[in-house]
Amino acid sequence: MGGMRWLAACALAALGCSSAHPALPDGPGGDDAASVAADAPRDGASYPMTLDGNRDRLIASYLAWLQAEPTVTQSNGLVGGQLASTCDLWSKLDPSSQAVFLTITHRLDGSVLMQDGTRMLDHVVKLYRVIGGQGGTSSDPGSCGGGEYNRMIMSQDKELHDAQVTANDNQGAQPYTIADIPTTSYWRNSHDLGGPHAPFDLSDETNAGAPRGQTQYFKDPSSTAANAPLGRMDLTTLIDPYALEMDQDYDCTHNSNPGCSYTLYGPACLPETSEPGATIYTNDYGDYEPSWKPTGC
Repeated sequence: MGGMRWLAACALAALGCSSAHPALPDGPGGDDAASVAADAPRDGASYPMTLDGNRDRLIASYLAWLQAEPTVTQSNGLVGGQLASTCDLWSKLDPSSQAVFLTITHRLDGSVLMQDGTRMLDHVVKLYRVIGGQGGTSSDPGSCGGGEYNRMIMSQDKELHDAQVTANDNQGAQPYTIADIPTTSYWRNSHDLGGPHAPFDLSDETNAGAPRGQTQYFKDPSSTAANAPLGRMDLTTLIDPYALEMDQDYDCTHNSNPGCSYTLYGPACLPETSEPGATIYTNDYGDYEPSWKPTGC
């Protein structure tokens, strides 16, 4: 949604529009403001469409999700009934899980939908799950890999879903559908030989850089698979046709923990100087604000 459609959608969705994401001239295609707002409900109070505002919004949505099942202990140790505020939630997340949230949201904020200049993060509606390494503590990042660890599971709106499908179909052909943070990179179909992470049936990834971002989602939200329980850790009964998983692969064996150190992170998969994942991320993509906390904490 470009130009006036973007401004109207912000008003309809009760959002505070920020000069950080200025209105752009109307581009080709796109939904009208009312349908976009309906496709992308945003929970809670008004949040500016900035990196900090979107982070606050997603943490608030995560708190609401956890509090809806107050007695369930999540795999990251959180229990909704024991959380009084977003500050409480954030302080109880281990550093590995915090770093996963901060690096992934920073990457999504730096990834731009070329049709209108909005960010992927603007179109992430809810946060269902964020977790770092298995067994992570205040002093130990936990496992560097693991199919259910070092990732986020979210909900996206129709606009982001459709942009990802188009990027996948284009297979990296110009003009790019979604730009990445480096000017030499962009989002395209995944080349991962393992295929999409079940139960998802489509996967995109960034073309260059370390770590490489990777998303998993349903190609057709009306399909049987998209309307069945997700069956993933902490989310076994969730049904969301627009569910979105993201992790970032820091090395050639697809480890995804920003708290671990890596050597095989170069484009040729040859040994490099050992570096923490967070350092690798910062060197390639900039400051992800590792000391960030929810507003008011």
